[in-house]
Amino acid sequence: MKSRRRIILACLFLIVIAVFLAFKGFKVRDIVIIGNKHITEKEIRTVLALKEGSSIVYPSSKNLYERLKKIPWIKDVIIRKDLNGTVTIYVKESTPVAIATFNGRYYLVDYEAQVLEDFTEKIQGKETFSELEIKESNPFIFLPIIKDIEPFKNRDTLDEAIKLLNFINQRGFVKVDDKITITGNNPDNLTLHINNFPIIVGRGELEAKFAKYIVVNAEIQKRGLKVQYIDLRVPDRVIVKPVE
Repeated sequence: MKSRRRIILACLFLIVIAVFLAFKGFKVRDIVIIGNKHITEKEIRTVLALKEGSSIVYPSSKNLYERLKKIPWIKDVIIRKDLNGTVTIYVKESTPVAIATFNGRYYLVDYEAQVLEDFTEKIQGKETFSELEIKESNPFIFLPIIKDIEPFKNRDTLDEAIKLLNFINQRGFVKVDDKITITGNNPDNLTLHINNFPIIVGRGELEAKFAKYIVVNAEIQKRGLKVQYIDLRVPDRVIVKPVE
């Protein structure tokens, strides 16, 4: 029994060695990248650091995945290695939901409040952002604006701004052609501007706040009132500032 066990173990060991040597001989012949729209193939290949002729086994798929996930635009990625030498990279990119403007710079931001790209160079030569809004050749110019919130250091406020933006989009509080801007230097004075009309929202409790807003706004429209702004931050009531 013992000799038979030794023989089986020896065979298994030889099989493992043979497989290892076989895989070691496999080389990368082709790298195929699928699904990228905003990041170039060159950028992906640079981060991937994998070249034709190198081993298809090492680095591991997990290692390559971790490298690619460091690219802000990449939300997820699937890596497939075929024994014929083809490495296929399936990229799922993040979707920009807003443009954060700060100190003359423009940043694309996704629904998780991650900065995807400094967008400034692509819109250089325009004196104001409003000029961009009539240029229909660029789809990003119609994204909502998050204004004067530092996107890297003022993370708390940016997170709350994105939560507010996601909420109004999901609940249908805004139309496709509405001009949306969010301002505020901290979460407590976060203000939503719909077609230049300010609604002071503040931090959290969005369901309760906008339930009040619907009722009050309907009454304002019914009476034809002229209003400077609406403040939703006070519990159990809404502050409406009339035009003087």
